[in-house]
Amino acid sequence: MEEISLETMDGYQFQKLIANLFEKLGFVNIKVGPPAADGGIDVSMEQKTAVGSIKFTVECKHHPASTIGRPVVQKLHSAVIHSPFLNKGIIVTSGHFSGEAIQYAEEVGIELIDMDKLKELAKKVGISLHTKSSLSIENCFPTSGKTKVIEKLLNFLEDDLYGFNKDFLQIEKTGLRLVPIFLIDYFINATFSTSVGIIHSVRGNSSVLLAGDTGELIHPIIMDHLLPFRNNISKLNEEDIKGIMLLEKREFVKSYKEIREIAKQGLRRFLTKTVSYYGANNRRYTKTCVPNARDITLLDIKGVYFPAWEITFALLKNRYFIVGVENPNDLCILPSSFFKTQELSEAKVYPDCCMICSRDMKGDKSVCGECGIIVCNKDISECRKCGKMICRTHTVSKRKFLILSDKYCFQCAKSEGMTSL
Repeated sequence: MEEISLETMDGYQFQKLIANLFEKLGFVNIKVGPPAADGGIDVSMEQKTAVGSIKFTVECKHHPASTIGRPVVQKLHSAVIHSPFLNKGIIVTSGHFSGEAIQYAEEVGIELIDMDKLKELAKKVGISLHTKSSLSIENCFPTSGKTKVIEKLLNFLEDDLYGFNKDFLQIEKTGLRLVPIFLIDYFINATFSTSVGIIHSVRGNSSVLLAGDTGELIHPIIMDHLLPFRNNISKLNEEDIKGIMLLEKREFVKSYKEIREIAKQGLRRFLTKTVSYYGANNRRYTKTCVPNARDITLLDIKGVYFPAWEITFALLKNRYFIVGVENPNDLCILPSSFFKTQELSEAKVYPDCCMICSRDMKGDKSVCGECGIIVCNKDISECRKCGKMICRTHTVSKRKFLILSDKYCFQCAKSEGMTSL
C-alpha cells in the first residue's frame, strides 16, 4: 500500500492528491485549478453513468487543525445552483466539519468528506494517508484532565465502598472515548380525553439525547447526568486532553434527515404514559396515552460528543474495570448491567452484585481489606482487634458463646494464637 503524509503538504499539493484519488476511484475528465485560485474551482470532474454524465466541482480544504463551518457549504451550493455546467458539489477537508455544516449540507445536497472518510476512500485504492493533525471537535460536553478524573474516581469509591482506604487503589490504565450523540430540543403539546374529560396532558419544552449511530434514546442514567450541563458544551481541542489515551472517536452514522424521523418516534415512546382515572360509574380505568407525531415539534438538533472514561484499577489483589460518564461535578459509573461480556480478560467489571453470594448490593457495598473483593454486608465482618473489614474467605472465627463468635483477620488471628478454620 502506498503511504502518503499530509503533514508537510501545502494546499495545492492537497488539491492534486484529491484529483489523483478521484481518478483512481473511476472519475474522468479531471482538471485541477491553478494554485491559490480563490473563488475558482479546485477540482472539476465527471462521472459516467448509464443515464449520462454527472459533472462535479470539488472544494479542497487542507486545514488539519480546523473545523469547516456552514459558510463554506453555502458558498459551494450557491456556485453549483447558479452554474449551468455543474450538477453536484463536494467539499473535501483534512480536518472536520461543524454540526451546522453537516446539517446544511444534507439539506442542500452537498457531499462532505472529512479526514476519516478521506482515509477510507484512499484505502480503497491502495493509499494510506497519515497526518499528525490536532483533534478539534466543535461541540463536546466538558471533560477534565486525567488527574481530576482520578480524583473523581477516588471520591466515588470512598462514597460507594464501606471500609475503602485510598491506599488500596492502584490505577493501571486510563482512556477516553468520545461518543457521538444528538442533542434534541423539542416542544410537546398533547391532551388526552375520555367521556369524563381530560385525563392527562403534557405541555412544554425539554431535551433528550439520541445515539449518533443507532438513533436510539440514550439511557436515562447518562441523560440525567449530562443534560444539566448542556450549556457547558464547547469546542474540544487536542490540548484539552493532552496526556490522555484517546481510545476512540466514533463517527456519526445517522444523518440529520434520518434523525428527525427517528427522534419523533423515539419521543412518542419516551412520552407515552399509562394513567388511571375514574369513570362516570365510579369505576377505575387505565389508559395508555401515546402522543401523536403532530403533538411534537423539534426545535433544534445538534451533533455533540460526550466523554466516556475507561479505567482499569486494582484494589489490593483484585482488578476492576469501569466506564464512567463525566460532568463538571463528578464521575457517573455505569452499572455492570451495561456490559454483556467482561471487557478485559483479567479485570472484572465493577460489580453491582456481591462477588461471593451474587446478591444485589443496593448501596451496601464493602471492600475486603485483605484481598480487595467487593461484597455485601452479609459476607463481610470487622476484625475485632484491628477494625479491618474482612470478607468471609479471609475471616477467622473464635467462638465466644454457644452461637456467637468473634471475627479476626488472618494477621490478628495469628497474633492471638489462632489458626484459620
